[in-house]
Amino acid sequence: MSSVIDFVSESLKRNPLPRQALREELPSGWKKIESRTKPGTYYYAHPATNRTQVQPPTGTKQVSSNGEDPKNSGKEAEEAARKGAQLAAEKEVEERKRKYQEVEEEAEAEEELVEEEKRRIKAAKKAKELEQKKKQEEAARLEKERKELEAKREEERLQREAEERKLQQELEALAEERRKKEAEVRKKEQEAQRRKAMVFEQHSILQRKLAEDARKKQAEEEEEKKKKAEEEKVQQKDQKSEAEEAERKAKIEKLEAKIWNQKIPDMIEPTSSPCFEVYKSGKLQRTHTLDKDKSSWIIGRGPAGVDIAINNPRISRKHAEVTSQGPLLFLNDLGSTYGTALNKEKLEAKSPVELVNGARFRFGGLPELYVYREPVEEEEEPSSPPVEAEVTGTAMAEDAPDLPPPQPAKPDVPVAPEIDAEAAAAEAAKAAEAAVAEDEARIKRIQQKRQERRAAEAAEKALVAAKKEEEKKKKQERNQRKRAAKEAKAAKKAAQASGSKPGTDRADQAELPGDATPPDAPLPDSCMPSPPEEEPDDLPDLHPGQKQEMPAGDEAEGKSIDFF
Repeated sequence: MSSVIDFVSESLKRNPLPRQALREELPSGWKKIESRTKPGTYYYAHPATNRTQVQPPTGTKQVSSNGEDPKNSGKEAEEAARKGAQLAAEKEVEERKRKYQEVEEEAEAEEELVEEEKRRIKAAKKAKELEQKKKQEEAARLEKERKELEAKREEERLQREAEERKLQQELEALAEERRKKEAEVRKKEQEAQRRKAMVFEQHSILQRKLAEDARKKQAEEEEEKKKKAEEEKVQQKDQKSEAEEAERKAKIEKLEAKIWNQKIPDMIEPTSSPCFEVYKSGKLQRTHTLDKDKSSWIIGRGPAGVDIAINNPRISRKHAEVTSQGPLLFLNDLGSTYGTALNKEKLEAKSPVELVNGARFRFGGLPELYVYREPVEEEEEPSSPPVEAEVTGTAMAEDAPDLPPPQPAKPDVPVAPEIDAEAAAAEAAKAAEAAVAEDEARIKRIQQKRQERRAAEAAEKALVAAKKEEEKKKKQERNQRKRAAKEAKAAKKAAQASGSKPGTDRADQAELPGDATPPDAPLPDSCMPSPPEEEPDDLPDLHPGQKQEMPAGDEAEGKSIDFF
């Protein structure tokens, strides 16, 4: 509509109508007001209904100031205005058709690119499926080979175990036969000593049991005391840590309350642009004014790519963003590490919050308090014209000496402003591409950081698992060494018991105090001396505690069998 008005005004300037002393007689309630953005042009307003329009309202009459009838001149002006509007409308329709054709061509090109991208993705997907199929076949082949190898090893192991069991059964049969012979020989000699040995053994067992009970009781008392002392220490330590934590939290809450509730003075000088005032301990440190030419402002550590730089390690490179949507401003946290707080409440990432005048907010938990100040709006001029304009219905050039004089129109060059739509569209496309590229780069950086963090966590888990496995192996080795030491000790004791002389043992037992058995009492079988043993020719040379070595196949496995 503005282009039509400009064209009509230019047409009237090039072909001016004969000057007549005319005035407009408007219907009741209508007023003619001069435009503030385009001096020299007027529009019509109806204050009661809040209606505005460029064309004169219905019922407007042109009245000559000297009483002449301006009917003919008014018709010519209306005809000229109608023709100019029709010509402008035709030009605008042609321009729209041309732009629509360009948009269709761009859409067709974009569809071709999309189809090409689909074909490329389909080919890549097919290649990926083939590769996955090959990998699956290779994995299946390796799994089959692994199972065959495991089956072979299991078969060999079962065969070795069968051979070992067979050999062990043979040796156990020989040992059992030898033990039976020894038992039959010793049984007769041990009957006389069994009772005396039983009495002595019972007495010794009773003494050992009493001593063991006393030792266990003392150990339990010491362990109980030690446990109580440790529990008291742990409880004192926990109480101390809880008190320190409570004191630290109280200090932090007190400091936070002091920062949030610090007294902020009123704004001394009004500002025409929105700004952020930075306070610390109730004193104004600096002021950040937001430029009206921009619609967003980045706050971060910077130094590049930010509008408000805060040089502190608790501030992210791009910490937060302030965006403008009409007359409103919104604060948005860009996923920072230490967050953003508005009026004592932490903001969620990627959730814009509207800023109101006097809003207090902080970045990264720093002691600096930011206060938002809205611009002071200037008083608007009254929309109604002066009394003279209401009476006469128009404002003459003589009544407005402060307006600039009208410039003479150039007949060949149009003065109407032209808007380069292609340049504006190109700039908008460039800005959109830059924003998309920046978002993609930021997403890539975030994904890279996540991958690095996951890799570090996986490496740490692998290291922990390796340490646990190593500790498990060490524990198994210690247990094996302990078991071997116990077996060696038991074998040594058995060898010493079997190698001692029976007569000497009886003499020693007779000298022990507390033996109430009479000298002529028959001894238990366990105390009888063993007769000389005759080893069979076919029995292997084994001694108590000695381990029989396996054949070469068993030596490779590092196994041995202890028969006694």
